[in-house]
Amino acid sequence: MNIKHILWFPFISLLWLNGCAIPSDVKPDPNKTHVRILDDYALNIDNISPIKINTASNKPWQNSHVFIENGDDVTIKAYGKWSPWPELLMWCGPEGNQYWMTQVPGINGAALMAKVGSQSEPFALGTETSFHASDYGMLFTAMNDSFEYQFNNEGEMNLDIYIQRNGRQGQKGKSVYRVHSYTYDDKRRRGSISVEIKKGDQFKARKWLLTKIGEIASSKNIAIKAGNEPTTGGSYQVLNEKSERSILTIDFEAVY
Repeated sequence: MNIKHILWFPFISLLWLNGCAIPSDVKPDPNKTHVRILDDYALNIDNISPIKINTASNKPWQNSHVFIENGDDVTIKAYGKWSPWPELLMWCGPEGNQYWMTQVPGINGAALMAKVGSQSEPFALGTETSFHASDYGMLFTAMNDSFEYQFNNEGEMNLDIYIQRNGRQGQKGKSVYRVHSYTYDDKRRRGSISVEIKKGDQFKARKWLLTKIGEIASSKNIAIKAGNEPTTGGSYQVLNEKSERSILTIDFEAVY
């Protein structure tokens, strides 16, 4: 929040405390968030090694570079303190405060929030959340504070991300190759996916990447046909591919 607004704090506080903030108990729509929130302890994380990332309080949506796949079960635990207004000692944990102003309605102010894919709608993470993913996408996280005034926020959250790949036990939450970036446009049916590769490993990485694109294209076929027609699944065409600085990228189009 902007420091020049400090003089208005008594008046703004009265508005917050009188319930003018949008209620935070709104449940996310799984069709728009591409996730279904699971019950507490729904995922057994004892045998899963967490992926550890940080989320800054003074930046908008941050790409975690963690690739979530359709069918994954995910648990995210968050630790730390941050502030949307450190001058006034307004600090909190990842759960945020229901009376503070927000960037995204329906989620506590200054709460930790996430979205799967850059175009999906956000949902609250808080201290711990488990969800089932119904689409592919990079995991993005942010503090729910007005993005226009985040520049003087302070603090960060430490996240432990546990992924059970496609409902299979024993997975460590990591793909064979680390997905560097992924985007997909449902209207144009076009996407792009990149993976990090090691020297001499490009052929194997390309084979793995094409298999993953086939899985993505298959999921899109099923979603559109919705059982009304027989599905062949996995149909796509490669539009372009390039390899530079140890990153292999393939642009593709799903064909129905």
